[in-house]
Amino acid sequence: MKENKYTPMIEQYLEVKEANPDTILFYRIGDFYEMFFEDAKIASRELDLVLTGKNAGKEEKVPMCGIPHHAASSYIQRLIKKGYKVSICEQLEDPAQAKGIVKRGIIRTITPGTYMDEALDAKASNYLASVVLSSWNVSIIYCELSTGELKYQTISRSLVALEQALMEQNVSEVVVEMRMDKRWLNALDEIESFIVSRQKKSKLQEEDQRLLPNDASTSLQDNLAQLMAYLKDTQKQHIEHFMPMESMDAQKVLVMDYQTKNHLDLVHGSKGLSLWSFMDRCQSAMGSRLLRNWIEMPLIEANQIAKRQQAIKILNSHMMLRDDLKEQLVYIYDMERLASRMAYGNASARDVQQLTVSLEHAQPILEMAQNITSYPEFKTVPTCQSLFEKLDGAIVENPPISMKDGGIFTDGYNAELDKVREIAQKGKDYILDIEAKERERTGIKSLKVGYNRVFGYYIEVRNGNLDAIKDEYGYHPKQTLTNATRFITQELKEKEEQILHAQENKVKLEQELFKELLNFIKGYLFDLHACAKALATIDVLVALSDLASSQGYICPTFHPEPSVHIVEGKHPILENHMKKQKYVSNSWDMDENTNIEIITGPNMGGKSTYMRQNALLVIMAQMGSFIPAKEAELPIFDRIFTRIGASDDILSGKSTFMTEMMEANVALQYATKHSLILFDEIGRGTATYDGMALAQAMLEYIDSAIQAKTLFSTHYHELTELEQDHSSIKNVHVDVKENKQNIEFRYRVIAGKADKSYGINVARLAHLPKIVLDRANQLLKEYEGKNESGGYQPNLFVMDEVQPEKNELVSHLQELDIDSMSPREALDCLYELKKIAKTIE
Repeated sequence: MKENKYTPMIEQYLEVKEANPDTILFYRIGDFYEMFFEDAKIASRELDLVLTGKNAGKEEKVPMCGIPHHAASSYIQRLIKKGYKVSICEQLEDPAQAKGIVKRGIIRTITPGTYMDEALDAKASNYLASVVLSSWNVSIIYCELSTGELKYQTISRSLVALEQALMEQNVSEVVVEMRMDKRWLNALDEIESFIVSRQKKSKLQEEDQRLLPNDASTSLQDNLAQLMAYLKDTQKQHIEHFMPMESMDAQKVLVMDYQTKNHLDLVHGSKGLSLWSFMDRCQSAMGSRLLRNWIEMPLIEANQIAKRQQAIKILNSHMMLRDDLKEQLVYIYDMERLASRMAYGNASARDVQQLTVSLEHAQPILEMAQNITSYPEFKTVPTCQSLFEKLDGAIVENPPISMKDGGIFTDGYNAELDKVREIAQKGKDYILDIEAKERERTGIKSLKVGYNRVFGYYIEVRNGNLDAIKDEYGYHPKQTLTNATRFITQELKEKEEQILHAQENKVKLEQELFKELLNFIKGYLFDLHACAKALATIDVLVALSDLASSQGYICPTFHPEPSVHIVEGKHPILENHMKKQKYVSNSWDMDENTNIEIITGPNMGGKSTYMRQNALLVIMAQMGSFIPAKEAELPIFDRIFTRIGASDDILSGKSTFMTEMMEANVALQYATKHSLILFDEIGRGTATYDGMALAQAMLEYIDSAIQAKTLFSTHYHELTELEQDHSSIKNVHVDVKENKQNIEFRYRVIAGKADKSYGINVARLAHLPKIVLDRANQLLKEYEGKNESGGYQPNLFVMDEVQPEKNELVSHLQELDIDSMSPREALDCLYELKKIAKTIE
């Protein structure tokens, strides 16, 4: 693409583009970012921009589109969301002083994983993952650039395990070795939820050693080197605001895979309803993020669970304390991201102001939190009050977003700045004095002194008053307009230089002072993160207490025995969103000798809801929250496995049944006797006898080999006979009241097996045609009465008797709202029905 025939500017563009081939290049020209060639075509399509052409030294114009530089943030955000990278190419020298083409260079490359603009979802984490393969394992580091968080895990060398891990953390970008195995690379490239970036192998810098744990493996060290090198290449600076790495030790939390979290709607639910959105009563964004973390990673250590429960009890019994904390937490901004932006160097004056407000309220919050005795660490959290004293009163009440014109510091913050401001202000006052003096001297009341960047200061006189201008006034014409003429005088020219110089000095000094202030804040980085972490924890505890108190939740207890006893438990989300009918609670009892509950009953009867409800109660309990029930005694579960719902995985070529079997296999492979398994209608994706055989074999395997607590819903009523031969299997069913051919769902789970499936009754509720329902009833009786030797041959031609016109007539009759008809409408309707009836005869 690069040729000597292009203009020097386009040649420079092509040179920069050649070094950044996989990004959209935002090339700064004056007040605009311009895009050329293929980048322009992509940007115009993705951002709805007008695609134009630019003369570039050839006959054919070069494709071009552009955006104002001050509006770049929103355009960048849109491109990042669509998976593109954006390189910002700035002018590195003043165009007015440049000789020849203005020097330009990349100041930063923004990628999905490094995006940290204020437009980022405040409650969501944006992880960049770095992956390194070793002989037996895969090392993964998760980096949250906007908060400075680093965490790592080591998993077995399995492509499936890697894909699962990356999706569980909801990463937006993955950095891999330049020479990664092509099979792995292609598989990762096919996943649409993140982009894959390659990085050359690098050595770990000595200053980054502090981020590693003491027992860091060679693979983990190589991984950190890879991550830091990638960040330096894209951000054009060394990242200094990372906290030391934390291990994602799977032994300390209840483990749930990606599918399980989705099945249970923990974070992303249908219609926007999830356990997270329901429980989130946090006042701060960092509190909301921590709550999500607690939900996705419940605890398995009894003392840590008890610590959170005790905090909620204290807040519940001291309502004034909780209300006072809530009142103060409202003023806490996202300190984690504020501190990181300041350390990164892209903070604004408003960020500093928000940090100041947060620190002002941090001290009273932490002082009150010392009453939460289960968290003695709140007494030693740094409040950063010396930093607050430095910041308090430094920034004006409504600071400008941009530093371009200054005006961010209050008077008295810096003596030198006050002096420069005074000079600049006196200059402006002098301009006003000149304007008044010239009006008096010339007698022209409409005369005014103005300013623009091209001509500087000028005296503007309307054309009708030009006769009043005399030569002795020393007016020199500078610009002629349609209705006025602009003049310059020697006095005005001299003052202009003084004023502009003073204004320039003022802005430059403010920028230097702001940079110094950010460096000062940077010295408190680790204390700020410690303070932010404590405030987020307090925010979550207050939110959980508020939820428990307002909803009447109880504190569950845990015991070492493998028995479950929940009285009148409720699904936390459904209970609050059912408006038309009262939610029916259900108890869940499984003693130490019961491993499996087989749940039968009709569709829509509440089997799946009962299963999800119990899983959510376990998660809430083990994250330390109170739960919706009257009593709750639970064991501590180590993992939860689910197989709920039916969906094809079309993109990877997996059928419903294959997906079902793969998810079931995960449970059978990794579950222990301390796990919870939820299987919803296993085997329905294949032939009846195949499915039933597989379901029974799984039940027998779980009962004899795993002995995990298992909730197993099924329509295979034959499986309920297992209760007779296995004392550790018991039957329950959803209660249904039958009245002739109609059924009423009770949504209550009771002991014993369902006597039938009520499938035809449910179909009747869905208003299937009567002829279909009648035929189904006839077939059902024949199926149930068939003898074992003869088998049954269905009549393939019975539906020939169906008359669509008759169905149409019945349908019309069912839909009539007679009470709302006028006499004329009723008569017209009668004629229409008679017309349909004639076609049936």
